[in-house]
Amino acid sequence: MSSDCGHHQNPGKILQAINDTLDKGNSFGFDREIFQKDESKQLRPRIEYETYLQSGRQVMKEEIKDYFINHQPEISWTDFWTKCEQEQ
Repeated sequence: MSSDCGHHQNPGKILQAINDTLDKGNSFGFDREIFQKDESKQLRPRIEYETYLQSGRQVMKEEIKDYFINHQPEISWTDFWTKCEQEQ
């Protein structure tokens, strides 16, 4: 689960990691042995994050609208929201 810069992750990768039920962490990292001791020996239940995200959709839309109207009015919040919806 790496990114080009090593510090910022795509939200999709973060959500994918939530349901990494094998809990194997970064199997390709040079520091693999450091984290191996912390791996869970029990499988974790799957988290249906999609349900939570859908229930918060209208709240996110209103927060985005409020932010752009009050802090970056030069950017169209509706264009931004449309692009967010296309990311699905």
